[in-house]
Amino acid sequence: MKWMPIAFLLILAAGFSLRVPQLAERPMHHDEANQAYRFGILLEKGTYEYDADDHHGPTLYYLTLPIAWLTGVDSFADSTETTYRALPAIFGMLLILAIPLLRNGIGCMAVLAAALLTAISPGLAYYSRFYIQEMLLVFFTFTAIASGWQSFKGGSRGWAI
Repeated sequence: MKWMPIAFLLILAAGFSLRVPQLAERPMHHDEANQAYRFGILLEKGTYEYDADDHHGPTLYYLTLPIAWLTGVDSFADSTETTYRALPAIFGMLLILAIPLLRNGIGCMAVLAAALLTAISPGLAYYSRFYIQEMLLVFFTFTAIASGWQSFKGGSRGWAI
């Protein structure tokens, strides 16, 4: 099965092609703009205030900071849709990369099938291009399940942690 790494790379390329190109081509949805505004406050003032009645937690905003820093974005006015949508696109790709964590439970062919379906899923591709928390939630939930599975199968405390 020497072709499996090549097949996985092709699947990653398909996922990349649906998630990354032209991130700034469409206007921001109101929810994205709200999230971007809240990130702008964090970026410019260095503070975040959690509002349990109306917003999610700070993960999306704090994980966007390195992208802003790496791309030279110093203020809300300097940011673009790509600044924001890069993070969910990265997590959409990380989700595909995490699927092999289940290989010892479902087998290589099932991993490839799951990775392919994840890569080309219209819903997952869409939400990977949308500046909201959902892709982070899906990725962290999947990795929690996969880590639990690895811990259960191998008895590893490292995976459990």
